Amino acid sequence: MNKRTLIFLLASIFCFLIVFSLALIVGKYSITIPDFFKAIFTNEEAYDTQRSIIINLRLPRTIVAGLTGIGLSISGLLYQEVFQNKLTSPDLLGVSSGASVGAAIAIVLGLSSIFVSVFAFLLGVITVLLTIFVAKVFKNKSSFTLILAGIIVGGFMSASLSVVKYFADPTTTLASITYWLMGSFENSTMEYVYILLPIVGLCCALLLILSWRINVVALGQEEAQTKGINYTFYKFLIIGIATLLTASCVAFSGVVSWIGLVIPHIVRLIVGRDTRRSIPLCITFGGIFMIIVDILARSFTKSEMPLSAVTGILGTVIFVIILIIRRKENAH
Repeated sequence: MNKRTLIFLLASIFCFLIVFSLALIVGKYSITIPDFFKAIFTNEEAYDTQRSIIINLRLPRTIVAGLTGIGLSISGLLYQEVFQNKLTSPDLLGVSSGASVGAAIAIVLGLSSIFVSVFAFLLGVITVLLTIFVAKVFKNKSSFTLILAGIIVGGFMSASLSVVKYFADPTTTLASITYWLMGSFENSTMEYVYILLPIVGLCCALLLILSWRINVVALGQEEAQTKGINYTFYKFLIIGIATLLTASCVAFSGVVSWIGLVIPHIVRLIVGRDTRRSIPLCITFGGIFMIIVDILARSFTKSEMPLSAVTGILGTVIFVIILIIRRKENAH
């Protein structure tokens, strides 16, 4: 890791800790900084309300927000590198579309929030497996075939979602489905953290170990074979890890747009394409971005704003800035 990467990594870790702490303080219920420290570090009964809000409400949702930002950012980076396309997002193979169908079915059946997450996760993974199966039917091993299969299966899942929404009760379940599709951390609990943390943690650790191989896979099949790398195995392993991350995050947060597209671009502007440098920064930058989005979503309106509304506004602005910066770099 070079000096530039190390400086940005340490600075982003510091920013992550600041933003994380801020997320525990800021919200509709005002908590001052002195009250925050007294609630956390003392057992005084006068601060029981603040302590309950911080530990039971804000802490789990902030951890889930950070993990979701990390998972989706890294997934976006992996898809962009494997498919050699910088406009690729984590939903390339239809995982979010499938998860949406699973969640919608669970909501229509009247199941609890944890079962909504389970259905979303399972359908997300099944959709990607179906995409890979469809790609194999074409008997063409190119990445374009897999992308085309993702478009086909994703379109089918979107149509299936419309059918489920058609049969949903317009006065109750339809609104719940629509709200879930826009993303929220409102229902986050420590149970979500206990499930999501090991998945994201293990995937990140594995990817850091595999980072050199990801670089080689990103160069294409011929280059990978000349370096003695099993291109097909590592390609599908990376896709599998990205799918697991995306399905897990979407299952607990709903569909969150833009982050998997924008964060990898920001990181590449800073440290380039080497995944040994970009993966660590995607972890910190993605967590920071998603926690900030959550703070904005729950703090500035009477009712909580959907995550995709906030990420859509921030994402488009940031993406335009990135394009302007790249244009100036290319001009020079």
